[in-house]
Amino acid sequence: MEYNVLWIDDEHETLTGTKGRAKRNGINLVPFKSLDGIDELERNYTFYDGVLLDAKFLESDSDIAGSEDTDNVHRAKERILQLPKKFEIFVLTGQAEAYDDRQFTKAFLKVYKKADDNDIEQLFVDIKAAADKQEDTQLRFKHKRAFDVCTERYIGESAGQDLLSLLKIEDSGNTNDHFNTIRKLIEDLFVAFNKYKLLPAEFIQSGIALNESSKFLAGKDRDGNYFEEKGFKHLDETHLPAEVSNLIRGLLIYTQAGSHRSAIDQHIRIVQNSYLVTSLVYQLMDVLTWFKIYVDGNPKQENWESTTEIQITDSNLVLGVVFNFNYQKGFAFFRPNNGADSCIIPANIVSQYSLNENDRIEAELEDYFDHRRNQTMTRVKSAQKI
Repeated sequence: MEYNVLWIDDEHETLTGTKGRAKRNGINLVPFKSLDGIDELERNYTFYDGVLLDAKFLESDSDIAGSEDTDNVHRAKERILQLPKKFEIFVLTGQAEAYDDRQFTKAFLKVYKKADDNDIEQLFVDIKAAADKQEDTQLRFKHKRAFDVCTERYIGESAGQDLLSLLKIEDSGNTNDHFNTIRKLIEDLFVAFNKYKLLPAEFIQSGIALNESSKFLAGKDRDGNYFEEKGFKHLDETHLPAEVSNLIRGLLIYTQAGSHRSAIDQHIRIVQNSYLVTSLVYQLMDVLTWFKIYVDGNPKQENWESTTEIQITDSNLVLGVVFNFNYQKGFAFFRPNNGADSCIIPANIVSQYSLNENDRIEAELEDYFDHRRNQTMTRVKSAQKI
């Protein structure tokens, strides 16, 4: 795991050597040209382990070269000091008037010279030493394998900030927020299953179907019967291990909104501690760690079959209107202008063609056999707004 350091230097694009040396020292420099970089730090300060500034840089990315000013580094410091997370500020500069100026080095205690190789090496050592004192950094390194999953390759970098917030729970207050955050991370996990083609798109379009996704991935119930969810059956080879599917199911039981939550809330009010939420966080990290091992092993993709037998009609394009839009589940209905019976527009079709209530469309219809109803039905296969 690398140290993430926000870096402001208007010439950072030319300093590829500095970026490379930082990488070799285990430091990921996230570069910005101007004071605008502090906006990013204020939004996502939990993500960063340190701050590195030039002595002179632009006020805004849109400013012209030559308008750099030392006033901006002082303004940056003032804003950094207001953050809930406290950073030691490091300055790397080629401005002799900065590192030789007594007032400047009084305001910034950690100043290093760009042209001095020994200074730069010492800078990296000092940045890591300061970062190691940060609670966030300590947690990220302590639970490295769980945070390794919180990247764009797996479930997304924003998931890392959510996980950090959960690991810092100290009391039983704001339990709804904690449960919601855990549920969001499970949603991120299901999106990643789809990204790796281990979960059909129908499970995450127009809202993530948590219960259905959990069952589909498990594959079978306790009696060995296949789950059939959203028109799909998950074939044997890629069913989740029972330990993992049970953990996911348990996480959903505790974190989903519903009548059962009142009993959980009552329990927390009685015991007055955060042990339940903390235990769920550790179970979640166990699932995340397993997920990385699983997808890194290149499991078989799209290992499912449709539980509906589709028979496409002749390519008849029918004019009509979208109505009865279900905003919660994402599907809608199609009313043909020719007086024929209305039919469903599946959620994936609504999303694919960006359909809305009262849209006039030209629709291609298809017949399919619904095994659950044991009858042939009609639905919209494709659509064109008119």
